Amino acid sequence: MATPNDYRAIARKTDRPMWIWAGCALTSVLLLFGVGIFVAISVLNEDDKPEATLPDTWPSKSGNPLRPVAMPTGEMVAALTGETGAQVLCQAIPEQRWEEILGGRTLREVSTACHAVTAELDVSAQMIPALPEDTSRGVPTKTSVAGKTAVVATDKDGTSLSVELVEVTPHSGASPVLNVSVRARVTGHPESANKATALAEALIAGAMPPGPKLPKIGEDGEIPMQAVEPGPIKDKPLPVISWLLCGELGRALGTPADPAKPTFFAGCELNGVTADYSALSSTVKPTTAIAGLPAQVTDKSVVVQLTADPAGETLKFKGTGDLSALAEKMVPPLLGR
Repeated sequence: MATPNDYRAIARKTDRPMWIWAGCALTSVLLLFGVGIFVAISVLNEDDKPEATLPDTWPSKSGNPLRPVAMPTGEMVAALTGETGAQVLCQAIPEQRWEEILGGRTLREVSTACHAVTAELDVSAQMIPALPEDTSRGVPTKTSVAGKTAVVATDKDGTSLSVELVEVTPHSGASPVLNVSVRARVTGHPESANKATALAEALIAGAMPPGPKLPKIGEDGEIPMQAVEPGPIKDKPLPVISWLLCGELGRALGTPADPAKPTFFAGCELNGVTADYSALSSTVKPTTAIAGLPAQVTDKSVVVQLTADPAGETLKFKGTGDLSALAEKMVPPLLGR
């Protein structure tokens, strides 16, 4: 550091007053001091930010754990019920792939959507009926993902990406659009759009291996009849459930199922009798038991409660004849018993 004698010597050589050089030195010291204070404050502010961590409790109060589920093929991912579709999306790619895409350890759970979190990100993936015209992040712009039509909306909090996997008439009962939402759990997390796109591409590849197309859906939801092997309806795509119902109706009525009228909505009508499956129905008020399950029997219908939840999955039978006896025959094979 320069001494007073140095400044006197400099002043003599340059013919400038010594006080000017002293002022410059003081200004330099003050500037360095200010920079030091700014850096220290910045470091302290960084230390004050909460550390990004995974949730202590998982699954969350509103979530359910993953369970074994059959993977669909072809376009059938667009015809799954909500919970089954969420399970499929959560498991369409391995856990390691989730973590590679999202950049860290990933926890997954299921509600109406597949929900995943890392220490820094909150992610959901679900099948929806149509491409959105707007989102919570604003009006989406058109793009392309995996060669399919898509729309994306991004703001400072994250990205909402929707990809049309199958082209069907809106409101046909199908859910042909994959929606992936990626938002930050901590402020300032970048690359949500890139991660949403990478995750969507991986889920599409995992949930749509080569397989059947959706059946043609008529104006009233009718689909062509197709014979399928008998089996349980659990986790099946809606058209497959319809075909299974048609087959069991034919066997229970003792008549060929060829003239049956299946619909896309997991229902079938044959010889004046209808059988309908619902993943979420009005609450059953049991009056008896059928096939060992709670059932509500009236003059016009029989509703069998398939799960412990009275507002959950049901099979409903309507029409002529002894519906309780019909249900007793049909329910066990449809549940895989």
